[in-house]
Amino acid sequence: MRPIILLLLLSVVSTMAQLPASSLATEIRAIIDEYENSVRANTQKLIAAATEEEKNKYRASIPSAGPYATKMMKLVQANLDQPDVVKAVNWLVTGAAGFPEGQEALKMLGSTFADRAGIAEAVKQLEYHGLPAEPVLKAVIEKNKHRDEKAAALYALGAIHFKNFDASADRASAEASKEKAVECFKKLYADYEDVTIQGFKLSDFAAKMFFEMTSLQVGCEAPEIEGKDADGVNFKLSDYRGKYVIVIFWGGWCHACHGTLPLMNQAAEQLKDKNAVVIGVNTDIETEAKKALADYKVNFRNVLDNTSSGPNTTLYNLRNFPTLYLIDPKGVIAIKNGTLDAMVSQITAGK
Repeated sequence: MRPIILLLLLSVVSTMAQLPASSLATEIRAIIDEYENSVRANTQKLIAAATEEEKNKYRASIPSAGPYATKMMKLVQANLDQPDVVKAVNWLVTGAAGFPEGQEALKMLGSTFADRAGIAEAVKQLEYHGLPAEPVLKAVIEKNKHRDEKAAALYALGAIHFKNFDASADRASAEASKEKAVECFKKLYADYEDVTIQGFKLSDFAAKMFFEMTSLQVGCEAPEIEGKDADGVNFKLSDYRGKYVIVIFWGGWCHACHGTLPLMNQAAEQLKDKNAVVIGVNTDIETEAKKALADYKVNFRNVLDNTSSGPNTTLYNLRNFPTLYLIDPKGVIAIKNGTLDAMVSQITAGK
């Protein structure tokens, strides 16, 4: 009997796998595909364009998500009680946030869909929406019983407060934001440490932000930077203990870095007699790094991190390039993500 039962089960599974998607899911997928295919077709025309005039024509005609957002919202409003409709809400929040329909879908996440399964991807995306998304995230945390959704809301709310902390010039506001971020991250660690969204563990992202809040602030001892330079020689940040060190994280791929590098070269020359040095953490692959060092006539030593997710870049939780740090002679962070002028001024003033 057992072989017969096994065959029956396999037959049922096979039949279920062949069942067509619901008509609503099909309609949602069709709208997304239509939009993505139109963008892809325009991109191909841009790549194939022979003249700059043609390229500009296609740059100016990139399809807007607006008309597709309108179609998608109609589906949402007509199918509020259907499980598959969350796929449409996810797309509106993540792919059409700049349109009225995207904003309406965002409000729906905090009301109609706050307790639904399947909204985790959209909820995580709210980390980029700033404080206006806070009521939505609090509603999901309060009402949703599903682990992925609850974890995504805790992560996104913590990330928003972390960014507020990092950007705040007011110490009291910064500490208040830090407290809220830590509260969210601790809850995430305690109850949802294993949750992944799109293949990435939320707790890993939270750990980097927690480390930055506690160990990468002015007054903290600078974490060690170490690696090989362009000549293959190992060196470390701590080799320069007793001197001021300006550290720049950069890459040849980074357009914003190109204008900064000549200024860094000038600073390196200017500070030679000031008990100070400039060092870089380059994020290109080795061959491209050596080319960038030559192209920009870089006159200061660089650790080659080999990628924008290299060990030193990851340790310092880099989100923007270039980023500059000033480390004082005791190895303590004196300025974080400040201007080169402010750093040079502090060094020359001997403070």
